[in-house]
Amino acid sequence: MILYQAANSRGINHNDIRIYEDFSYVPHFHRDFELIYVEKGELDVIVDGRPYRTVEDQMALILSNQIHSYESTAPNRVFVHVFSSDNVPAFAKLIADREACTPVFDCDQAARDFYLSCIMGQKRSALSLKAALYAVCSEFWEKSEFVPACGGNTRLLHQMLSYISEHYCEEITLEKMAQALGYEPHYLSRVFSGGIKINLRAYINLYRTDSARERLVDGEDSIARIALESGFQSIRNFNRVFAASMGMTPMEYRKHFQKEEQEETSNENGRQNAGRRKVIAEWKNI
Repeated sequence: MILYQAANSRGINHNDIRIYEDFSYVPHFHRDFELIYVEKGELDVIVDGRPYRTVEDQMALILSNQIHSYESTAPNRVFVHVFSSDNVPAFAKLIADREACTPVFDCDQAARDFYLSCIMGQKRSALSLKAALYAVCSEFWEKSEFVPACGGNTRLLHQMLSYISEHYCEEITLEKMAQALGYEPHYLSRVFSGGIKINLRAYINLYRTDSARERLVDGEDSIARIALESGFQSIRNFNRVFAASMGMTPMEYRKHFQKEEQEETSNENGRQNAGRRKVIAEWKNI
């Protein structure tokens, strides 16, 4: 499952800064840049299917629309900063149509300390944060090797994933997508299967299931309403697809995980299970 994060793709002066422990996250992509700082421990940063080990005091920078995910290999504490390109327009122009050979880099201590002081200090301002981002991005530019960005199929694959994320609640056909993107249907099918390793219909069902799964646990809407609003044409089809993917029916899933959350909340004031990511602090739109 590769998720397209629309909320991190249309920001103006957008900054979303969070701190996690034991951080892992599924493959996803978005238009904004994403800066990672490993304060303690180590983290595997996977970009376009390639893993890069990031150790204590190292940083990684994910560029626009790169498919990436994270896996914790040991206990860690990680800063995750998603920011729109208009925070650093000169840098964004400099790396247009380029990719770094590795996202991981050793940031100069002075630049790193300046950045951390801007996001952790009592008096945070948009101007100081932009200056700090420029300092870190300059380090990335100076210490990285770059190659021409992959175009063609990679870019088209991103367009297809974006289309699914925006239209999954509706009926999606290969023909509709081909017409919207301006390609021949069979060509789109080959690109998608080659890039994602499953066919288009299976991916759409997985995406819809993932959307429904969150609503089953977090909300009180009826299963019928969740099914229809997640893009399934019938409750019967929803039950079949969900059970095949999750190993239990939507009703069983709701009862199981709602009970688990209640038990977790009652144990040690909601202490999370080992290995589950936990937000320690967050700031948005500084």
